[in-house]
Amino acid sequence: MISAHGRWGGAVTSRPLPESEAEIADMNPEVRERLARIWLSQAATEARVARSFTLVHESLVALGADEGLVVVSNRAIDDEHRHTALCRELARRYFGAPVTDTPDLPFSPPKHALAKSDEERRALWIIGQCAFNETFASAYLSLCHERAETPLARAALRELLSDEIDHARIGWAYLSTLPTELRPRIDDWLLPLAMCNLREWRNVRLAEDASLARHGIPAAAEVEEALASALRDLILPGLAHTNLDPRPLERWLAAGAPT
Repeated sequence: MISAHGRWGGAVTSRPLPESEAEIADMNPEVRERLARIWLSQAATEARVARSFTLVHESLVALGADEGLVVVSNRAIDDEHRHTALCRELARRYFGAPVTDTPDLPFSPPKHALAKSDEERRALWIIGQCAFNETFASAYLSLCHERAETPLARAALRELLSDEIDHARIGWAYLSTLPTELRPRIDDWLLPLAMCNLREWRNVRLAEDASLARHGIPAAAEVEEALASALRDLILPGLAHTNLDPRPLERWLAAGAPT
């Protein structure tokens, strides 16, 4: 058992990763490279999400949110850096050699040009990233972990999933304390936020078949169903529970959730 370390000096995982060299060495080289590139791409995404959580944290501070949410959102930034290092480590394992620097994906927060105040815009950043994106991420990673069979993939996905669930809770906890003056405006934003987040997930290049599922990369059709289930079973009830209006999303989902 080993515990790798990232570039910022922290542990890649809170639990050691299992040894995997012998198992990976027996794989088809083309499959190994494909998996390595998937994990390197995921590392780039995690690095970008760290920047998004910096914005979430700053927004919670500016909005005077509950101190517990401020603390957890600050920890989430480090979580995402740890995720980046974890995904790079898996890429290294599959490549069988050190990987190049993580690709630097551009980061540009949503402008939300129709927001009527800075407070509203900041609330939308928190809700969009946490209640929507991280809930989708939790559903996706839960499916990945369910389909994974190899110890390495299961260990990595368990680490990612446990954090993403906490990150989603930031958004739902914030919604439960949403200031009265913002609540009517947020209702109008729920459908656009859901559509934009789901569109981004659908734009991710996924496996077209189940050949990589045992390594934690399920087929695109299964991912689509997991995202729809997240909308139906998590997001819609969550919005209703926080006294927001889920009916426009219900109609959209019934129509196939077009993006």
